[in-house]
Parts: sequence; structure tokens; C-alpha cells
Amino acid sequence: MLVVARVAFGSWITVEVLSWAKVLPITLEFTWLGLIITASGAWIALEIISAWLRRRGAQSLWAGTFIFALASQCTDAFGDIFRLYGSYAWYDQVAHFVGGSVLALVIFNTLYNLEKAGRVKLPLGLHTLLSVFGAMAIGSLYELEEYSEDVLFGSNRMGNAFDTGNDMLLNTIGACVMVFGIWHVVKKLRLT
Repeated sequence: MLVVARVAFGSWITVEVLSWAKVLPITLEFTWLGLIITASGAWIALEIISAWLRRRGAQSLWAGTFIFALASQCTDAFGDIFRLYGSYAWYDQVAHFVGGSVLALVIFNTLYNLEKAGRVKLPLGLHTLLSVFGAMAIGSLYELEEYSEDVLFGSNRMGNAFDTGNDMLLNTIGACVMVFGIWHVVKKLRLT
């Protein structure tokens, strides 16, 4: 399953690069470079985390974590390709909700695998808090990436101050929903 997720990630980034190079005739609302940087960064981060976990005697990130991360990247790209960001104000909110939930999943998955390998000992509640706080921090970095893209390329990814605050709020809500769900599943598995 992990191999399938990796092939899918690589295939999607290839489509983005070919579109950026104008080999494929797909146009966007914003920029291909922003999507390529985000998708490549996400995949590289997942691979680095997985390798780091293996070096510490833990399992790699779950295949589902890779798949959710790819789904998040596709949600962003489809919003650009099909002009959903400009047509529907709620689409950006959905994308940030999904992004925040995936970030929290990656962090929770990392901590959980380290605990299962005996490398850390944290209460389950602290796993959830660290996952939410980490997702909030990384969501803030994404907003800085949007700002940089606007400054360097003259795009309008940042929108206004309300949009930025709304994006950060929905990243946080997505993270909370994800860790709440994971927390219940893990708690149930530990009791049985």
C-alpha cells in the first residue's frame, strides 16, 4: 500500500512539473510553482520522517498518512485547476481544513510510532495537543509561503488579512477534528 501511495505522489508531481513546463495544457488560477513546491515539500517531509522513524527502530508513517497527504495536495491543486478558489469562497476553507487535519495526522502518527517502538512515553492527551500545536505552526508556515509567492511573483494567494486568519482557524479546526478522531480510535484499541 505504501508503494502505491509513493507512486501516486510521484505521478501527481510529474503532472504538475509537466504542466509548469507547458508540456501538458493545464492552466491554473495561481501558479504551478507554488503547487510543485508544496507537493514536493510534503512528499519529501513524509519520506524524511519515515526514514527517521526507521532509524529509531519505529515503523514508517502509515500508508494512509501518505494517501491523506496526497489527497490534501490534490484538493489544493484541483482548486487551482478548476478555478474553485475564485468561484467558491468556501473551497479555500475546505482546503485549509483538510490541510490542517493531514498535518495533525502526520505528527500524531510520528509520535504514536515512536511510542510503540519504546522511544518516547507520552500520555495520549499530550500526543493530541502536540499534534494540534504542530499543525498550527506548520499552517502558519504555509501562510508565509503564500505571502512569499505574492511578493516574488505578484500573485494574490494571501488574499486579505481576514482570509489569512480564516485559513489559520480552519487549519486548527481540521487538526482538532483529526486528532479527536484518532484519539478515540487509539483509546479504544488500547482498551481492547
